[in-house]
Amino acid sequence: MLLGFSVSNFRSFKDTVELSMEASSLRELPQNAMDADGHRLLKSVAIFGANAAGKSNLVRAMASAIMIIRTSGARQLNAPIPWVEPFAFQKGDKGETSFEFDFLAEGRRYIYAFSCTRDRITGESLMEYGSQRPARIFTRTGQRYAFYNAATRKVLEPIAERNTPNKLFLATATSWNAEVTKAPFLWFSRCIDAFDSGNPMRQSLQLYEDDGDGSLKAFTRRLLRESDINISDFSVESRNSTGTVPGMDGYPMHKEYVVMSKHDITEGDGTVSEYSLPMIAESKGTQNLFLLSPQIKNAIDNGYVFCVDELDASMHPALLLYIVDIFNSPETNPHGAQLIMTSHTTDLLSTAVLRRDQILFVEKERGSGISDLYRLSDFPVRANEDVRKAYMAGRFGAVPDIL
Repeated sequence: MLLGFSVSNFRSFKDTVELSMEASSLRELPQNAMDADGHRLLKSVAIFGANAAGKSNLVRAMASAIMIIRTSGARQLNAPIPWVEPFAFQKGDKGETSFEFDFLAEGRRYIYAFSCTRDRITGESLMEYGSQRPARIFTRTGQRYAFYNAATRKVLEPIAERNTPNKLFLATATSWNAEVTKAPFLWFSRCIDAFDSGNPMRQSLQLYEDDGDGSLKAFTRRLLRESDINISDFSVESRNSTGTVPGMDGYPMHKEYVVMSKHDITEGDGTVSEYSLPMIAESKGTQNLFLLSPQIKNAIDNGYVFCVDELDASMHPALLLYIVDIFNSPETNPHGAQLIMTSHTTDLLSTAVLRRDQILFVEKERGSGISDLYRLSDFPVRANEDVRKAYMAGRFGAVPDIL
């Protein structure tokens, strides 16, 4: 479970901004929050803002950090670190980009942070909470490492000597079977996913292919029915590929997929015939929902964190509210999955749907091009106030300045 994420010097976020999943003391909609190891956490948050304000950049920051961690072990010596995009509107040295995650894994709280440029890791640290006080497992500045107890030093110091400047020590230590880094690294590998607008969730197709018991297909059919989409069935087939994933610095794409949707069509004589179409011929909303379904189910089934840009793209507001309710309801989300999304759907701007601490805004300063992130609960808003009307009137910022 995610407690918080922060980033600085990434795209439009020059200064540090923090996305907190910790619930405030608000008493409204208690079912939208959950207790976990002494923390009160939100099950979902929705991020609003004008076009080009930086909403997508926040999701891209999280997606980039996760991918840097996951692919660190495969990085060749002196290879550049992909997905690093510092704030562009600054002269001279662009400086280092920094990420930090605060999370719960296997019953313990961890804080993991790293800073990097395109060429090297400039800083890295891992802290573990065995009690109320954190214990540092390691810190790193460039290629200088510090370890904070004799047992940890004995295990990790020899591994540090093998690590290269462009690799994260968290990944390297885990690949050398260091138990002390295993749980946090596996959390990044399995328990959190972030999808920006440039990543079309190809992992979803692998999940469909691995759907041995058919439960994923049944879940997707149900979502398609809820959205009133006339698809009776679908098929997913794969073949080997030697290509690369577009826009991902040569990251290999090992498979190509053929996805077909099936429609039951009533003929003029009253008989029903089945017709097939390539999924790419379906509407954009249908394609998005098809790719979203495995990620939603995976998160709900396992209590994972699912972060997605423009969840509502080409989606009817009623369906979006249905998906949000899946995460907020204790009945449909018993394992504590969390949803982080950007949205333009103002139907969510209601205190009957989301708590005031579940609604976030991103606003970009016109002169500097710097984005900021803040909560609705930072404003003096009554629990029964018409939030949508106040937002559209510009009371909270984060709306287009239309002349």
